[in-house]
Amino acid sequence: MTQEILTVQTANRTGAAMALQSITIADGGFKFLNNGKTMLYVENNAGALVLTFAIQPTLDGKAVAVKTVTVTASEKWVVGPFPTQWYNDASDYVICTTDTDLPTSVGLVSVG
Repeated sequence: MTQEILTVQTANRTGAAMALQSITIADGGFKFLNNGKTMLYVENNAGALVLTFAIQPTLDGKAVAVKTVTVTASEKWVVGPFPTQWYNDASDYVICTTDTDLPTSVGLVSVG
């Protein structure tokens, strides 16, 4: 399963124009580099979309429940930030899978 890699944009106090990335979310989902201040912006152009964010650590050898967010049709959501100790994999990526294939616009911004 291959995840599409999303590009993170940087914002600061002077502002930044956000460029959305249009993707068709597929079975592999997507991933993005995370510094703990990264926020995901989702514009859902189609049906209901369930985003599932992997949580990396285990507790007493057991997996911790994943974080899910449901973005219904025509909604715009911001999700995050993602604390690095819980969401980053060994390569500092957050992994997100989805329940369906949808054409969706997403943007990532790291604040600070």
